Amino acid sequence: MKQPSETRRRQGVISRMTRTCTTTGGFTLLEILIAIVILSIGVLGYMAVQFQSVSSRAFAKTLHTAMTTGITNLEELRTLDFAQLGGEGVEYFDKITGQVASETDYDEGTAYKAEWSIADWSDVSDNPNCFINEMKSLQVVVSWKEKGMDYSSAFFTFERGRKTGDIS
Repeated sequence: MKQPSETRRRQGVISRMTRTCTTTGGFTLLEILIAIVILSIGVLGYMAVQFQSVSSRAFAKTLHTAMTTGITNLEELRTLDFAQLGGEGVEYFDKITGQVASETDYDEGTAYKAEWSIADWSDVSDNPNCFINEMKSLQVVVSWKEKGMDYSSAFFTFERGRKTGDIS
């Protein structure tokens, strides 16, 4: 047989468990506010990453178009005789359509500026066997403005003059 003190202890534990399980107090206002703040910080961090991603994609697209403009311009000029091109020149291209634009468009940030120049290497060496004397180089620099910053990219190619006896 159980002793009375042991039975009372069990009844006390059972009554405390019943009171704990039947309380319906719910969450306090402070707990809810803390949960909202933590959730907001997570959502704001995710949104910041998304905004940065969109901005980076837009810049990458602009950079790709600028590179394409520079390479296209370089290849078009390269098909011409460097001696006929003269020393230098400037062309403007619309960022969206690629059509010819003006300096005003470039200043407003809606166009690329392609500057090209020819360098003659004939004065580099007095040695007649030095092939560098026969070379000319073409440099195209594409510049553009975006969000108050100036960007540019340079492209180079070389042309060697033909000599008697050269194998074509």
